[in-house]
Amino acid sequence: MLTGSCLCGDIAFEIDGPVDVVGHCHCSMCRKSHGSAFATFVTAAPQDFRWVRGAERVKTYRSSAAGHRHFCGRCGSAVPMTGDGLPFALVPLGSVAEDPDARPRLHMFTGSMASWDDIVDDLPQHPALPPEFGALATAVDRPALEPGTPGATGGSCLCGAVAFEFDDPPLGMYHCHCSRCRRAAGAAYQTLLRVRHGSFRWLKGADNVTRYRLPGTRFECAFCPTCGGRAPWERDDQACIPAGCLDGDPGVKPSDNIFTDSRAAWTALDERLRTWPKAALP
Repeated sequence: MLTGSCLCGDIAFEIDGPVDVVGHCHCSMCRKSHGSAFATFVTAAPQDFRWVRGAERVKTYRSSAAGHRHFCGRCGSAVPMTGDGLPFALVPLGSVAEDPDARPRLHMFTGSMASWDDIVDDLPQHPALPPEFGALATAVDRPALEPGTPGATGGSCLCGAVAFEFDDPPLGMYHCHCSRCRRAAGAAYQTLLRVRHGSFRWLKGADNVTRYRLPGTRFECAFCPTCGGRAPWERDDQACIPAGCLDGDPGVKPSDNIFTDSRAAWTALDERLRTWPKAALP
């Protein structure tokens, strides 16, 4: 039995049956939806999947003519995709609490992976969808981005309703493997940048960004309420930016892995980076 939930816990599910971990998807749509370098999905037979609570709280964004994405309307976490003709339940593995035992078997859409992302395992890599996906292997064009300030690094949500940019080089960039980040992103880990507050500015949609703080903690996240795409949030004198939102090259790559004692058993750790097993960066 596998169990899972969104970050706030309003939505929960379970899988009582065998699963197959399809692999890591590096497409720009998954990056924006999850806010990280890639999304990892597990499939289960529809009869083995069950919503435990909150099915009525699931919000849907149709990301293409052939696909849709589900997310929690309260915390924005990606949640399983079911129905609408899908022959299986497609579950973001970051939202699953247990080790599924099955392991990812490939990387897909590496032809559009982020400039700051590095693949550190030896799994097969496919520039687009693998041939085994057959007729599903079709490209999706996202709307053209509106021009920002020359020299600035920009970003946006999946539907484009929220956009932002910053001028200065990031103060830091790192992968966080804590269970909260996994649930918030629905991914193996969350990659975050921190930039000086005075360097950051919203271009549009700031008033529509939904922020969520986990009760009793300082843990926060933000998302677009239309598409569920991750969005920045501002705290103290910095802006915190999920790197998957970026539309351009920030000019840096992650330097640290933090909370690695909590990392998912099914993800490869980039051991070239500094590692912090329990505590955050000093």
